[in-house]
Amino acid sequence: RTDIHQGHLYEFAPRIVVVGVGGGGGNAVNNMIANQLTGVDFLALNTDAQHLSQTLTENRLQIGTTLTSGLGCGANPDAGRLAAEESREEITELLGDAHMVFITAGMGGGTGTGAAPVVAEVCYNLGILTVGVVTKPFHFEGTHRMRLANEGVDRLKSVVDTLIMIPNQNLFQMASDSTSFMDSFVMADNVLMAGVKSITDLMTTPGLINLDFADVQSVMHGMGNAMLGTGVASNDDLGENEDRAIRAAQMALSNPLLGENMDIGTAKGMLVNITGGSDMTLFEVDKAAQCITERVVDENANIIFGSAYDEKLDGSIRVSVVATGIE
Repeated sequence: RTDIHQGHLYEFAPRIVVVGVGGGGGNAVNNMIANQLTGVDFLALNTDAQHLSQTLTENRLQIGTTLTSGLGCGANPDAGRLAAEESREEITELLGDAHMVFITAGMGGGTGTGAAPVVAEVCYNLGILTVGVVTKPFHFEGTHRMRLANEGVDRLKSVVDTLIMIPNQNLFQMASDSTSFMDSFVMADNVLMAGVKSITDLMTTPGLINLDFADVQSVMHGMGNAMLGTGVASNDDLGENEDRAIRAAQMALSNPLLGENMDIGTAKGMLVNITGGSDMTLFEVDKAAQCITERVVDENANIIFGSAYDEKLDGSIRVSVVATGIE
């Protein structure tokens, strides 16, 4: 009689880390923690000691202490870059055993713009799947800040597998006259969170059609520009002859925050997650999936579907799309 060796299965969960760099990145991390995003570790990096003390995670690192004395970068990306270089060893130590890292930052200031590319480079050189999720400034912040942001984005692009970019200016398309200034930033943070969550949920929540880390890697490794979108529709918000599955899929495909001359139809890779309650039917999954695949032009695109059951969604269907390799 052979004893079947059971082994400890739980040791193989991929380690996913969300790194917030600078003030904007720290705020994004705080938002994810406040909304109880699970299955990931958090790390906050900043040159500004005061802002760093406000982060909700214990994993924090003050970078460039000798260079900036904890007083921030004064919106100078070169100072941010040198601060991260100074702390390169500690950053490497904190992230060395990760499988996947999301680097989130606001572009245009000093720390995020300068340090995020250095952090990304550290991860990239360690062979970690590296995804940048960054915001670009509002137009009212001026052309100088936008120029710095664009330079930072260009640098970041060359050292991440995939880059997701959110122009803050597009918040105007989602906001109304009565939306408060604070709420508009929460909107941007929520988009960052939805993007990270749609990817991590695929790997960490057991589904009906499961996706694993290798699936995510095959769609996101070395893919350049990415877009993400989430749509939720229930029978209550539908007009006549509308279908909640198709409605949710269409909402996921047309995320107004990511519209900067990017066409989701040019995607080379796609992760699609269709989640519903016990009332979600086979036909609905089929309709939502078809709605999405019809949009993709390249017939060799690598499209990976996952589907999960979530009792909280009874009556609704949620479709999340991460499209990569977009031109």
